[in-house]
Amino acid sequence: MNPFLKRLIRFLGPILVLLALFIFLYAYNDPFKVLRSYDDYSYSRVFANRDFVSTTMFIKQYPKYKYNSFIFGSSRTMAYQPESWSRYLDSNSNVFVFDAAGESVYGIYRKLKYLDGEKVELKNALIVLCRDFAFRHDANHEGHLYIKHPAISGESGLVFQYEFLRAYFSPKFLFNYYAFQALGVYKPFMSVYIENRRVVYDTVTNGTTILDQEEELKANEEAYYSKRSHIFYERTGEKTDSIQRINLQHEFMLREIKRILEKNKTRYKVVLSPLYDQTKFNPADIGFLKNVFGDNLYDFSGKNAITDNKFNYYEISHYRYAVGDSILSKIYR
Repeated sequence: MNPFLKRLIRFLGPILVLLALFIFLYAYNDPFKVLRSYDDYSYSRVFANRDFVSTTMFIKQYPKYKYNSFIFGSSRTMAYQPESWSRYLDSNSNVFVFDAAGESVYGIYRKLKYLDGEKVELKNALIVLCRDFAFRHDANHEGHLYIKHPAISGESGLVFQYEFLRAYFSPKFLFNYYAFQALGVYKPFMSVYIENRRVVYDTVTNGTTILDQEEELKANEEAYYSKRSHIFYERTGEKTDSIQRINLQHEFMLREIKRILEKNKTRYKVVLSPLYDQTKFNPADIGFLKNVFGDNLYDFSGKNAITDNKFNYYEISHYRYAVGDSILSKIYR
């Protein structure tokens, strides 16, 4: 054999063996839970792609539960508990939380288009739009945590899987994931890659509960906020978003959302989230949303009784169940 080829094989051999080992471990461990089907995605120690979990659970459970009432939006939909919303719906309403991390108008539009195409009854819809996320994308999201399920995006399943394989082979992910596997315990340096909270997804409604924060709040609410006092910065009052975030693609998708809802005679509400930063939606964006959704639009952005109270928030991004309950009582009053 050519001496150069011998040296090349000696050099590449261990690398190829190591590569094959990591690929085997990826397939065996399925760290992102995207290779096999699971009955329950709760308690995952690797951050999940919430869009994939929601879509997979819907496809798997729909034949049994025949969902006809849907909550759309980002992780902030957690505040709107299915059992709370059900109190305002008729007894034939079967609720499913069709959320995704960092959900956008694109994601909501594609989900409604998918449901409409599958001839799923759309009896009720609750759409939660967040100023900081809803208009970041006008096409499929990038990154393994945010890319849409192929059934929703209509794009290649191979490209979808490649996004996870690429994330897996990131040196930082490999180090953190296998450090956690070897140590068997969570360490603070793993925070970007390993989930340290007990996150539970209801296997029927797909609603989310983060057990740790709920238990901590019930045990001692005052201590919970004292521990996080550095997070809850002082606000200076209401600000107005200076950026017009709704572009022409968003306009098309928002009109399509309304068209699909009206075509299906859906009873729907659109809520603008009350975020801790007390920033009001851009006036042009508000104007367009009001023009499209009319009296079905409810604006809780900016400075108000909800956003003034830090005890309405788990941290500065997510608001609590009581806020969701209060909003539901107002919009269905």
